[in-house]
Amino acid sequence: MEAFANTNIKLVVGIGTESIPLLASSSTAAQAWVQSNIAAYVPGTQITALAVGNEVFTTSPQMASQLVPAMVNIHTALVNLKLDYIKVSTPHNLQVLQKSFPPSSGAFRANITNEVKSLLAFLSATSSPIMVNFYPYFAYRDDPKNVSLNYSLFQPNTGVTDVNTGLHYNNMLDAQLDSVYSAMERFGYHNIPVLISETGWPSSGDPTEIAVSATNAQIYNQNLIKYVTSNKGTPLRPSTSVDAYIFALFNENMKPGPGSERFFGLFNPDKSIVYNLGIVTNTYPPISATPPYTSPISPTPPVVYPPPQPSLPPPVYSPPVPPANIYPTPPTPPVLTPSPPYYAPVQSGNPGKTWCVAKPGSGESEVANALNFACGEGGADCGEIQAGGACYSPNTVLSHASFAFNTYYQKMGRNYWNCYFGGTSVITITDPSYSGCRFH
Repeated sequence: MEAFANTNIKLVVGIGTESIPLLASSSTAAQAWVQSNIAAYVPGTQITALAVGNEVFTTSPQMASQLVPAMVNIHTALVNLKLDYIKVSTPHNLQVLQKSFPPSSGAFRANITNEVKSLLAFLSATSSPIMVNFYPYFAYRDDPKNVSLNYSLFQPNTGVTDVNTGLHYNNMLDAQLDSVYSAMERFGYHNIPVLISETGWPSSGDPTEIAVSATNAQIYNQNLIKYVTSNKGTPLRPSTSVDAYIFALFNENMKPGPGSERFFGLFNPDKSIVYNLGIVTNTYPPISATPPYTSPISPTPPVVYPPPQPSLPPPVYSPPVPPANIYPTPPTPPVLTPSPPYYAPVQSGNPGKTWCVAKPGSGESEVANALNFACGEGGADCGEIQAGGACYSPNTVLSHASFAFNTYYQKMGRNYWNCYFGGTSVITITDPSYSGCRFH
Protein backbone atom coordinates (compact mmCIF):
# COMPACT_ATOMS: atom_id res chain seq x y z
CA MET A 1 0.00 0.00 0.00
CA GLU A 2 2.80 2.39 0.86
CA ALA A 3 4.56 1.59 -2.41
CA PHE A 4 1.58 2.94 -4.37
CA ALA A 5 1.37 6.21 -2.45
CA ASN A 6 1.57 9.33 -4.64
CA THR A 7 1.79 7.26 -7.83
CA ASN A 8 -1.65 8.19 -9.21
CA ILE A 9 -2.34 4.45 -9.58
CA LYS A 10 -5.83 3.54 -8.43
CA LEU A 11 -6.24 0.36 -6.43
CA VAL A 12 -8.97 -2.17 -5.69
CA VAL A 13 -8.06 -3.75 -2.34
CA GLY A 14 -9.04 -7.35 -1.67
CA ILE A 15 -10.38 -8.78 1.56
CA GLY A 16 -9.74 -12.51 1.89
CA THR A 17 -12.71 -14.86 1.73
CA GLU A 18 -11.60 -16.35 5.03
CA SER A 19 -12.27 -13.00 6.74
CA ILE A 20 -15.96 -12.93 5.83
CA PRO A 21 -17.41 -14.72 8.90
CA LEU A 22 -15.67 -12.37 11.32
CA LEU A 23 -16.53 -9.23 9.36
CA ALA A 24 -20.15 -10.35 9.03
CA SER A 25 -20.55 -10.98 12.75
CA SER A 26 -18.62 -8.02 14.14
CA SER A 27 -19.00 -4.40 13.10
CA THR A 28 -16.12 -3.66 15.47
CA ALA A 29 -13.84 -6.01 13.52
CA ALA A 30 -14.94 -4.40 10.26
CA GLN A 31 -14.20 -0.93 11.65
CA ALA A 32 -10.78 -2.08 12.83
CA TRP A 33 -10.02 -3.63 9.44
CA VAL A 34 -10.93 -0.46 7.55
CA GLN A 35 -9.03 1.73 10.00
CA SER A 36 -5.85 -0.37 9.76
CA ASN A 37 -5.92 -1.34 6.10
CA ILE A 38 -7.61 1.59 4.35
CA ALA A 39 -7.83 4.75 6.45
CA ALA A 40 -4.16 4.48 7.36
CA TYR A 41 -3.13 4.82 3.69
CA VAL A 42 -5.51 7.36 2.16
CA PRO A 43 -5.43 9.84 0.57
CA GLY A 44 -1.80 9.20 -0.36
CA THR A 45 -2.73 5.84 -1.84
CA GLN A 46 -5.74 6.06 -4.13
CA ILE A 47 -8.23 3.31 -3.31
CA THR A 48 -11.36 3.15 -5.42
CA ALA A 49 -13.01 -0.07 -4.26
CA LEU A 50 -12.84 -3.02 -1.90
CA ALA A 51 -13.39 -6.58 -3.13
CA VAL A 52 -14.82 -8.70 -0.31
CA GLY A 53 -13.87 -12.33 -0.89
CA ASN A 54 -13.58 -13.93 -4.31
CA GLU A 55 -16.15 -16.05 -6.14
CA VAL A 56 -17.85 -16.77 -2.82
CA PHE A 57 -21.20 -18.00 -4.19
CA THR A 58 -19.53 -20.74 -6.24
CA THR A 59 -16.30 -21.61 -4.40
CA SER A 60 -17.28 -20.95 -0.76
CA PRO A 61 -21.07 -21.45 -0.72
CA GLN A 62 -21.02 -22.07 3.03
CA MET A 63 -20.28 -18.35 3.42
CA ALA A 64 -22.87 -17.12 0.91
CA SER A 65 -25.34 -15.94 3.55
CA GLN A 66 -22.56 -14.05 5.38
CA LEU A 67 -21.21 -12.20 2.35
CA VAL A 68 -23.61 -9.26 2.20
CA PRO A 69 -23.61 -8.71 6.01
CA ALA A 70 -19.80 -8.50 5.82
CA MET A 71 -20.06 -5.98 2.97
CA VAL A 72 -22.62 -3.93 4.90
CA ASN A 73 -20.32 -3.76 7.93
CA ILE A 74 -17.36 -2.74 5.79
CA HIS A 75 -19.43 -0.05 4.05
CA THR A 76 -20.68 1.24 7.41
CA ALA A 77 -17.10 1.49 8.61
CA LEU A 78 -16.21 3.52 5.52
CA VAL A 79 -19.18 5.82 6.15
CA ASN A 80 -18.07 6.34 9.74
CA LEU A 81 -14.66 7.45 8.51
CA LYS A 82 -16.11 9.55 5.67
CA LEU A 83 -14.48 7.23 3.15
CA ASP A 84 -17.64 5.93 1.51
CA TYR A 85 -16.47 7.22 -1.88
CA ILE A 86 -14.67 3.86 -1.81
CA LYS A 87 -17.07 1.29 -3.25
CA VAL A 88 -17.64 -2.16 -1.76
CA SER A 89 -18.30 -5.16 -3.98
CA THR A 90 -17.35 -8.83 -4.42
CA PRO A 91 -16.07 -10.71 -7.51
CA HIS A 92 -17.97 -13.60 -9.10
CA ASN A 93 -17.22 -16.08 -11.85
CA LEU A 94 -19.74 -16.78 -14.58
CA GLN A 95 -20.83 -19.95 -12.84
CA VAL A 96 -23.23 -17.77 -10.85
CA LEU A 97 -25.32 -17.83 -14.03
CA GLN A 98 -27.61 -20.74 -14.72
CA LYS A 99 -27.87 -19.61 -18.36
CA SER A 100 -25.59 -17.31 -20.33
CA PHE A 101 -26.49 -18.06 -23.95
CA PRO A 102 -28.03 -16.44 -25.79
CA PRO A 103 -27.11 -13.32 -23.80
CA SER A 104 -30.74 -12.25 -23.40
CA SER A 105 -31.41 -15.51 -21.53
CA GLY A 106 -28.87 -14.70 -18.83
CA ALA A 107 -30.18 -15.79 -15.42
CA PHE A 108 -28.67 -16.37 -11.98
CA ARG A 109 -28.70 -19.85 -10.50
CA ALA A 110 -31.90 -20.60 -8.64
CA ASN A 111 -30.15 -21.89 -5.52
CA ILE A 112 -28.55 -18.48 -4.82
CA THR A 113 -31.58 -16.33 -5.62
CA ASN A 114 -31.99 -14.87 -2.13
CA GLU A 115 -28.28 -14.11 -1.75
CA VAL A 116 -28.08 -12.50 -5.20
CA LYS A 117 -31.14 -10.34 -4.53
CA SER A 118 -29.59 -9.11 -1.28
CA LEU A 119 -26.32 -8.40 -3.04
CA LEU A 120 -27.94 -6.47 -5.89
CA ALA A 121 -29.99 -4.44 -3.43
CA PHE A 122 -26.79 -3.48 -1.60
CA LEU A 123 -24.90 -2.63 -4.79
CA SER A 124 -27.79 -0.52 -6.05
CA ALA A 125 -28.19 1.34 -2.76
CA THR A 126 -24.47 2.15 -2.55
CA SER A 127 -23.95 2.85 -6.28
CA SER A 128 -21.35 0.09 -6.42
CA PRO A 129 -20.51 -2.15 -9.39
CA ILE A 130 -20.99 -5.88 -9.60
CA MET A 131 -17.55 -7.46 -10.08
CA VAL A 132 -17.33 -10.40 -12.48
CA ASN A 133 -14.34 -12.45 -13.62
CA PHE A 134 -14.77 -12.97 -17.39
CA TYR A 135 -12.67 -15.50 -19.31
CA PRO A 136 -13.55 -15.94 -22.99
CA TYR A 137 -10.61 -18.37 -23.12
CA PHE A 138 -12.47 -20.91 -20.98
CA ALA A 139 -15.60 -20.58 -23.13
CA TYR A 140 -13.50 -21.36 -26.21
CA ARG A 141 -11.54 -24.16 -24.51
CA ASP A 142 -14.69 -25.91 -23.32
CA ASP A 143 -16.54 -25.75 -26.65
CA PRO A 144 -14.12 -25.14 -29.55
CA LYS A 145 -16.53 -26.68 -32.08
CA ASN A 146 -19.16 -24.02 -31.46
CA VAL A 147 -17.04 -21.10 -30.24
CA SER A 148 -14.68 -19.45 -32.70
CA LEU A 149 -11.16 -18.60 -31.61
CA ASN A 150 -11.32 -15.27 -33.42
CA TYR A 151 -14.65 -14.54 -31.74
CA SER A 152 -12.94 -15.08 -28.37
CA LEU A 153 -9.90 -12.96 -29.28
CA PHE A 154 -11.81 -9.89 -30.59
CA GLN A 155 -10.55 -10.76 -34.07
CA PRO A 156 -12.58 -10.48 -37.31
CA ASN A 157 -15.28 -13.17 -37.48
CA THR A 158 -18.87 -13.71 -38.62
CA GLY A 159 -20.21 -13.21 -35.10
CA VAL A 160 -23.30 -14.55 -33.34
CA THR A 161 -26.88 -13.25 -33.34
CA ASP A 162 -29.14 -13.46 -30.28
CA VAL A 163 -32.32 -15.09 -31.62
CA ASN A 164 -34.45 -13.40 -28.94
CA THR A 165 -33.34 -9.82 -29.48
CA GLY A 166 -31.75 -9.83 -32.93
CA LEU A 167 -28.65 -8.22 -31.43
CA HIS A 168 -25.41 -9.21 -33.17
CA TYR A 169 -22.26 -10.03 -31.23
CA ASN A 170 -18.75 -9.79 -32.67
CA ASN A 171 -16.86 -10.99 -29.60
CA MET A 172 -17.36 -13.30 -26.64
CA LEU A 173 -16.78 -10.65 -23.97
CA ASP A 174 -19.73 -8.58 -25.23
CA ALA A 175 -21.94 -11.64 -25.03
CA GLN A 176 -20.76 -12.52 -21.53
CA LEU A 177 -21.28 -8.96 -20.30
CA ASP A 178 -24.80 -8.81 -21.72
CA SER A 179 -25.69 -12.14 -20.11
CA VAL A 180 -24.87 -10.55 -16.73
CA TYR A 181 -26.84 -7.40 -17.55
CA SER A 182 -29.79 -9.59 -18.57
CA ALA A 183 -29.59 -11.63 -15.37
CA MET A 184 -29.68 -8.45 -13.25
CA GLU A 185 -32.60 -7.07 -15.25
CA ARG A 186 -34.63 -10.18 -14.39
CA PHE A 187 -34.50 -9.00 -10.78
CA GLY A 188 -35.38 -5.43 -11.73
CA TYR A 189 -31.91 -3.90 -11.66
CA HIS A 190 -31.08 -1.95 -14.82
CA ASN A 191 -28.41 0.48 -13.66
CA ILE A 192 -25.80 -1.51 -11.74
CA PRO A 193 -22.49 -1.18 -13.62
CA VAL A 194 -20.28 -4.19 -14.28
CA LEU A 195 -16.59 -4.13 -13.39
CA ILE A 196 -14.44 -6.80 -15.04
CA SER A 197 -12.47 -7.82 -11.99
CA GLU A 198 -10.42 -10.43 -13.87
CA THR A 199 -9.84 -11.36 -17.48
CA GLY A 200 -6.93 -12.71 -19.45
CA TRP A 201 -5.54 -15.45 -21.68
CA PRO A 202 -2.86 -18.06 -20.88
CA SER A 203 0.46 -17.86 -22.70
CA SER A 204 1.23 -21.56 -22.23
CA GLY A 205 -0.20 -24.72 -20.71
CA ASP A 206 -0.31 -28.49 -20.94
CA PRO A 207 0.30 -30.11 -24.36
CA THR A 208 -3.39 -31.05 -24.56
CA GLU A 209 -4.62 -27.48 -23.97
CA ILE A 210 -5.57 -25.62 -27.14
CA ALA A 211 -4.79 -22.04 -28.17
CA VAL A 212 -2.47 -21.36 -25.25
CA SER A 213 0.38 -19.22 -26.56
CA ALA A 214 2.08 -15.91 -25.92
CA THR A 215 0.81 -14.72 -29.29
CA ASN A 216 -2.82 -15.38 -28.44
CA ALA A 217 -2.40 -13.94 -24.95
CA GLN A 218 -0.94 -10.75 -26.38
CA ILE A 219 -3.68 -10.49 -28.99
CA TYR A 220 -6.42 -10.92 -26.41
CA ASN A 221 -5.07 -8.40 -23.93
CA GLN A 222 -4.04 -5.88 -26.58
CA ASN A 223 -7.52 -6.04 -28.09
CA LEU A 224 -9.06 -5.91 -24.62
CA ILE A 225 -7.33 -2.58 -24.00
CA LYS A 226 -8.66 -1.24 -27.31
CA TYR A 227 -12.12 -2.53 -26.42
CA VAL A 228 -12.17 -0.88 -22.98
CA THR A 229 -10.75 2.44 -24.16
CA SER A 230 -13.22 2.66 -27.05
CA ASN A 231 -16.14 3.02 -24.60
CA LYS A 232 -18.45 1.53 -27.25
CA GLY A 233 -20.36 -0.59 -24.75
CA THR A 234 -22.16 -3.80 -25.65
CA PRO A 235 -25.03 -4.48 -28.05
CA LEU A 236 -27.45 -4.45 -25.10
CA ARG A 237 -25.79 -1.47 -23.39
CA PRO A 238 -24.24 0.70 -26.12
CA SER A 239 -22.00 3.56 -25.00
CA THR A 240 -21.77 2.05 -21.52
CA SER A 241 -18.13 2.13 -20.42
CA VAL A 242 -16.61 -0.74 -18.48
CA ASP A 243 -13.34 -1.02 -16.57
CA ALA A 244 -11.25 -4.19 -16.68
CA TYR A 245 -8.38 -5.69 -14.69
CA ILE A 246 -6.00 -7.96 -16.58
CA PHE A 247 -5.16 -11.21 -14.84
CA ALA A 248 -2.33 -11.39 -14.03
CA LEU A 249 0.89 -9.50 -13.54
CA PHE A 250 3.01 -12.62 -12.87
CA ASN A 251 2.85 -16.26 -13.90
CA GLU A 252 2.12 -18.41 -10.85
CA ASN A 253 4.56 -21.29 -11.17
CA MET A 254 3.36 -22.96 -7.94
CA LYS A 255 -0.38 -22.80 -8.70
CA PRO A 256 -2.14 -26.19 -8.84
CA GLY A 257 -4.46 -27.35 -11.60
CA PRO A 258 -4.05 -27.50 -15.39
CA GLY A 259 -0.87 -26.02 -16.79
CA SER A 260 -2.67 -22.99 -18.22
CA GLU A 261 -3.57 -21.87 -14.69
CA ARG A 262 0.10 -21.04 -14.14
CA PHE A 263 0.56 -18.92 -17.29
CA PHE A 264 -1.81 -15.96 -17.23
CA GLY A 265 0.94 -13.50 -16.27
CA LEU A 266 2.64 -10.74 -18.21
CA PHE A 267 5.90 -11.57 -16.41
CA ASN A 268 7.61 -14.76 -15.25
CA PRO A 269 8.37 -15.33 -11.57
CA ASP A 270 11.96 -14.20 -12.20
CA LYS A 271 10.52 -10.85 -13.50
CA SER A 272 11.45 -11.58 -17.11
CA ILE A 273 8.78 -10.54 -19.60
CA VAL A 274 6.44 -13.09 -21.19
CA TYR A 275 5.15 -10.64 -23.79
CA ASN A 276 5.09 -6.88 -23.87
CA LEU A 277 1.75 -5.21 -23.26
CA GLY A 278 3.24 -1.77 -22.78
CA ILE A 279 4.36 -2.04 -19.17
CA VAL A 280 8.01 -2.16 -20.27
CA THR A 281 7.82 1.21 -21.98
CA ASN A 282 11.34 1.40 -23.37
CA THR A 283 10.67 -1.46 -25.80
CA TYR A 284 6.99 -0.94 -26.44
CA PRO A 285 6.26 0.27 -30.01
CA PRO A 286 4.56 3.65 -30.43
CA ILE A 287 0.77 3.67 -30.58
CA SER A 288 0.88 4.20 -34.34
CA ALA A 289 2.94 1.07 -34.87
CA THR A 290 1.38 -2.07 -36.31
CA PRO A 291 0.71 -4.65 -33.60
CA PRO A 292 3.00 -7.68 -33.86
CA TYR A 293 0.22 -10.07 -34.90
CA THR A 294 -2.14 -10.69 -37.79
CA SER A 295 -5.52 -12.32 -38.31
CA PRO A 296 -6.69 -14.98 -38.59
CA ILE A 297 -4.96 -16.74 -35.71
CA SER A 298 -4.40 -20.47 -35.56
CA PRO A 299 -3.78 -22.24 -32.26
CA THR A 300 -0.07 -22.65 -31.67
CA PRO A 301 1.62 -25.34 -29.62
CA PRO A 302 2.22 -24.19 -26.07
CA VAL A 303 5.68 -23.07 -25.09
CA VAL A 304 6.74 -25.06 -22.08
CA TYR A 305 8.16 -22.58 -19.64
CA PRO A 306 10.49 -24.02 -17.02
CA PRO A 307 10.05 -21.36 -14.36
CA PRO A 308 13.32 -20.63 -12.57
CA GLN A 309 13.19 -20.97 -8.86
CA PRO A 310 13.58 -17.65 -7.09
CA SER A 311 16.73 -17.30 -5.06
CA LEU A 312 16.02 -17.34 -1.36
CA PRO A 313 18.22 -16.47 1.59
CA PRO A 314 19.67 -19.42 3.49
CA PRO A 315 17.11 -20.81 5.92
CA VAL A 316 17.50 -19.68 9.49
CA TYR A 317 15.99 -22.79 10.98
CA SER A 318 18.42 -25.71 10.92
CA PRO A 319 16.78 -28.73 12.65
CA PRO A 320 15.53 -31.27 10.10
CA VAL A 321 11.98 -30.70 8.96
CA PRO A 322 10.05 -31.91 5.90
CA PRO A 323 10.92 -29.88 2.79
CA ALA A 324 8.61 -26.95 2.49
CA ASN A 325 8.26 -23.69 0.69
CA ILE A 326 8.32 -20.45 2.56
CA TYR A 327 4.92 -19.96 4.14
CA PRO A 328 3.12 -16.98 2.58
CA THR A 329 2.68 -14.23 5.11
CA PRO A 330 -0.49 -12.19 5.43
CA PRO A 331 0.07 -8.74 3.89
CA THR A 332 1.06 -5.78 5.97
CA PRO A 333 -1.11 -4.05 7.09
CA PRO A 334 -2.69 -7.20 8.51
CA VAL A 335 -5.63 -9.10 7.13
CA LEU A 336 -8.14 -10.28 9.70
CA THR A 337 -8.49 -14.00 10.36
CA PRO A 338 -11.73 -15.72 9.48
CA SER A 339 -13.05 -16.00 12.98
CA PRO A 340 -12.25 -14.72 16.46
CA PRO A 341 -9.03 -16.33 17.68
CA TYR A 342 -9.19 -19.57 19.60
CA TYR A 343 -7.88 -19.14 23.11
CA ALA A 344 -6.39 -22.16 24.80
CA PRO A 345 -7.73 -23.04 28.26
CA VAL A 346 -6.33 -21.20 31.27
CA GLN A 347 -3.94 -23.24 33.37
CA SER A 348 -2.15 -20.55 35.32
CA GLY A 349 -3.01 -16.91 35.72
CA ASN A 350 -1.12 -14.02 34.17
CA PRO A 351 -3.68 -11.29 33.50
CA GLY A 352 -3.25 -9.29 30.29
CA LYS A 353 -0.42 -11.38 28.83
CA THR A 354 -0.91 -13.63 25.79
CA TRP A 355 1.32 -15.96 23.80
CA CYS A 356 1.05 -17.64 20.41
CA VAL A 357 1.87 -21.34 20.14
CA ALA A 358 1.53 -24.13 17.60
CA LYS A 359 -1.90 -25.76 17.58
CA PRO A 360 -1.83 -29.42 18.65
CA GLY A 361 -2.95 -31.72 15.86
CA SER A 362 -1.81 -29.46 13.03
CA GLY A 363 -0.19 -31.15 10.05
CA GLU A 364 3.58 -31.32 10.45
CA SER A 365 4.33 -30.07 6.94
CA GLU A 366 2.01 -27.06 7.39
CA VAL A 367 3.62 -26.28 10.75
CA ALA A 368 7.08 -26.62 9.18
CA ASN A 369 6.13 -24.17 6.41
CA ALA A 370 4.93 -21.66 8.98
CA LEU A 371 8.02 -22.22 11.11
CA ASN A 372 10.28 -21.50 8.14
CA PHE A 373 8.37 -18.29 7.48
CA ALA A 374 8.54 -17.09 11.07
CA CYS A 375 12.30 -17.69 11.33
CA GLY A 376 13.02 -16.47 7.80
CA GLU A 377 10.93 -13.83 6.11
CA GLY A 378 9.02 -13.10 9.32
CA GLY A 379 12.22 -11.98 11.06
CA ALA A 380 11.70 -13.86 14.33
CA ASP A 381 14.86 -14.43 16.38
CA CYS A 382 15.08 -18.23 16.39
CA GLY A 383 18.54 -18.57 17.90
CA GLU A 384 17.17 -20.25 21.03
CA ILE A 385 15.85 -23.22 19.03
CA GLN A 386 19.15 -23.85 17.27
CA ALA A 387 21.29 -26.73 18.52
CA GLY A 388 22.64 -25.76 21.92
CA GLY A 389 19.98 -23.11 22.46
CA ALA A 390 17.87 -22.95 25.62
CA CYS A 391 14.72 -24.02 23.72
CA TYR A 392 16.25 -26.61 21.39
CA SER A 393 14.82 -29.49 23.43
CA PRO A 394 12.45 -31.09 22.82
CA ASN A 395 13.71 -31.21 19.25
CA THR A 396 10.31 -31.40 17.54
CA VAL A 397 8.74 -29.28 14.83
CA LEU A 398 5.75 -28.47 17.05
CA SER A 399 7.90 -27.33 19.99
CA HIS A 400 10.23 -25.23 17.85
CA ALA A 401 7.27 -23.75 15.98
CA SER A 402 5.66 -22.67 19.25
CA PHE A 403 8.75 -20.69 20.17
CA ALA A 404 9.07 -19.16 16.68
CA PHE A 405 5.37 -18.32 16.42
CA ASN A 406 5.42 -16.59 19.78
CA THR A 407 8.58 -14.63 18.97
CA TYR A 408 6.96 -13.35 15.78
CA TYR A 409 3.66 -12.65 17.58
CA GLN A 410 5.33 -10.61 20.32
CA LYS A 411 7.52 -8.76 17.80
CA MET A 412 4.52 -7.75 15.67
CA GLY A 413 2.53 -6.35 18.58
CA ARG A 414 0.42 -9.31 19.80
CA ASN A 415 -2.48 -8.65 17.43
CA TYR A 416 -4.56 -11.76 16.93
CA TRP A 417 -3.95 -11.68 13.17
CA ASN A 418 -0.24 -12.05 13.97
CA CYS A 419 -1.05 -15.53 15.32
CA TYR A 420 -2.70 -17.03 12.26
CA PHE A 421 0.04 -19.00 10.43
CA GLY A 422 -2.44 -20.68 8.13
CA GLY A 423 -4.52 -22.00 11.02
CA THR A 424 -1.63 -23.90 12.64
CA SER A 425 -1.44 -21.73 15.77
CA VAL A 426 -3.51 -20.61 18.76
CA ILE A 427 -3.38 -17.77 21.25
CA THR A 428 -3.00 -18.82 24.86
CA ILE A 429 -3.08 -16.97 28.18
CA THR A 430 -1.02 -19.76 29.76
CA ASP A 431 2.71 -19.08 29.84
CA PRO A 432 4.30 -21.83 27.68
CA SER A 433 7.77 -21.31 29.19
CA TYR A 434 9.47 -24.44 30.57
CA SER A 435 12.67 -25.42 32.37
CA GLY A 436 15.16 -22.89 31.08
CA CYS A 437 13.20 -22.00 27.92
CA ARG A 438 11.67 -18.58 28.35
CA PHE A 439 8.76 -17.44 26.11
CA HIS A 440 8.74 -13.63 26.29
